[in-house]
Amino acid sequence: MKTIKKIPWVPLIIITTIFVFGIFTGRNSTSGRVNDLGTLASRLDTILTNSNFRGTALVVRNGNVILRTAYGMACDVQGIENTVYSQFHIASVTKNFTGAAILLLEMEGLLSTSDTLDNFFVGGDWLQNVTIAHLLAMQGGFYDYSAWFFASPDIEDIREALAMSTEELEMYILENYWSGAPQTQSIYCNTDYWLLGRVIEQVSGMPYEEFIASRLFAPAGMVNSGFSGIDNAVPPHGIPIIYMDGDNLIDPNNWPFFFSYSTGGIISTIDDLNLWLDAYFGDELFPVFLLDNIRVGVYNYGWIFASDNVWHHSGSGMPGFSAQIIYDQSDSTRIILLSNHWAGVNRNLVRTVSDAVLGVSVDGFAIPTAR
Repeated sequence: MKTIKKIPWVPLIIITTIFVFGIFTGRNSTSGRVNDLGTLASRLDTILTNSNFRGTALVVRNGNVILRTAYGMACDVQGIENTVYSQFHIASVTKNFTGAAILLLEMEGLLSTSDTLDNFFVGGDWLQNVTIAHLLAMQGGFYDYSAWFFASPDIEDIREALAMSTEELEMYILENYWSGAPQTQSIYCNTDYWLLGRVIEQVSGMPYEEFIASRLFAPAGMVNSGFSGIDNAVPPHGIPIIYMDGDNLIDPNNWPFFFSYSTGGIISTIDDLNLWLDAYFGDELFPVFLLDNIRVGVYNYGWIFASDNVWHHSGSGMPGFSAQIIYDQSDSTRIILLSNHWAGVNRNLVRTVSDAVLGVSVDGFAIPTAR
């Protein structure tokens, strides 16, 4: 197998390629919050319509459904319209589920976040310096394995990456993507959460997707969710032409699950993600008091923290799809945006919508400084 080029860090243009590179958030006090629910529903519908949004949107405040609407076409070629039941790749919102799986295993005493990676992987002595806690906080010290997949339009590189097995990709990551030391700050890196998926499998004795389906989807009542390459979503549109070829290899529907995996491999709907938030914050999966331990730093357990109350994560940048999930713990307000356009859920849209709903501008798309 030839050596696939290693990209040491993700340049700015990669924001339009895979999963999400948003870490740091902006919470600027504004006067944008709309309190009248009818007025808010109209305002949000206007915002999404004027943005040519293609996808589905759900906004709930204090248990009141303000907006639950589909916009635009799911697939122009096939003439498929989006509905509120449409499935989408949720990209890096998947990390919510990976973090929750670690929390469950930790709660059950099957692992500790202080465990070092030499307990789970074979490699150099450096594995003794990286903990599960480092991975959860995006401080593992890895380069992003996904960067080389999209950093070049060389279709042969893409074919070779997708032809790997899970074990081959794991070995490739451990041999080529360690930077030399854990980080003291969170720097967005898909590699950290890919490796967490492998930890989950070892500790639970179950494939990642089986663990997520049985231990998270089922208790939450998420019957319309699945996994990329296993349960296909509606074919995406808006895929960059530079990556297209006869096999349409850039289409995430054609990827084997192991590639996006625990860092971006889940498919879901707005209603299922609403159920997910109910379960996550509602004492159904683990005691609520454990959430206090999660809110450490800027990023942890698959969440970005905008303030004392706001949790969120963006899934922007996956070819053909983008997503955003926002939860305000103070009044159970949630904003869920799923789009079948790679730039459908963008920085300006998220800021505008969150400003109208929460009264603050949430920014899940700012790229941290590369090390």
